[in-house]
Amino acid sequence: MLAAILCFAALEGILFHTGLYSSIIEPESTTGEMEVQLRNEIRRPKHNRNQVLAVGHSRMALLPRIVNQDMPGIGYTFASIGLGGTTPRIWYYALRAVDPTARTYAAIVIPTDDFNEPDTYDYHTEREADLHYLLVRLALRDLSDFPWSYQSRKLQWVTFRGIVLKGFVYKRDFLGFLDHPLARIAKARYVDSDSAGWYYGYGGVDENLEGLRIDWRGRTMQFPDRVPEGKRAQIEDMLFPTLPPDEGRETAYLRYWYGKIIAYYRGSGTKLIFMRVPRAPTSPPDPAPKLNSAIRQIASEPDVIVLDEHLFDQLEHPDLFWDAWHLNRSGLNAFSRLLATEVRRVLGPPKS
Repeated sequence: MLAAILCFAALEGILFHTGLYSSIIEPESTTGEMEVQLRNEIRRPKHNRNQVLAVGHSRMALLPRIVNQDMPGIGYTFASIGLGGTTPRIWYYALRAVDPTARTYAAIVIPTDDFNEPDTYDYHTEREADLHYLLVRLALRDLSDFPWSYQSRKLQWVTFRGIVLKGFVYKRDFLGFLDHPLARIAKARYVDSDSAGWYYGYGGVDENLEGLRIDWRGRTMQFPDRVPEGKRAQIEDMLFPTLPPDEGRETAYLRYWYGKIIAYYRGSGTKLIFMRVPRAPTSPPDPAPKLNSAIRQIASEPDVIVLDEHLFDQLEHPDLFWDAWHLNRSGLNAFSRLLATEVRRVLGPPKS
């Protein structure tokens, strides 16, 4: 029995706690997509510290190519590891992975959806998916922190076990690999070699919502005829959600993970730039400000810069969105230029 346990532990360690299996993981899986982004950024040449890195979810609309190729006068090189479905908990560990010294970048740009941080029924503290995004990058040293950032006892156990015995989480992916090992290896190598160019060359969606009208107080919308019924329902659900009473759960979560990122970069000279993403195809009314929101609490921290809450309001137009939350090609271009200009303003000239 002891021999069997030692054999299992050795196999688990060799396969899943080294770079062996992560190099052939399904690239289109949650874990695989995260790894592609992180590896591409780690490999990207950085000739000096005048680098600006954006993290975030799908609403982080920065296209680095637009800034780097079309705005050479900015003086900083822009990059992004933004990935749909990610959260501030993920961003902390992703930054630790791409910037192990905390001194690679002049600035990190971090998005927020709402400075008032209302609670929703999607409790970020309890997102098991975060384990899957970060599986490759979580190590035994994270057992003292990562599992206990969940409140559910069940999820604490699931994430603890997932870090120690990664095979439990990799199981479905590993079975898929065993079905077609050569095809998987070929696919993983292809994505690994070419994906940096795909992401960098991405230009966005050409669709728009021109003609959309929104009555925010009446919670009604008038859609142009070309928008199909299914998409109309989706937009309404996204922009008119049912929210629970605000008990400060979201603010507490953000305060914790913003605080972790701030602590990681404290004293490094790296500026942390927080900004509010464009909210919707038309500007919603502003509620009374939540003065104790996490974003407002951290605004006075050293090396933290919180951009004007209304900086991107000018992009909240139907012709710049393709769905309820996401900018289209024209919107992405405009956002990238506006963000780069503002980052250059708050950072000042790059250092030689």
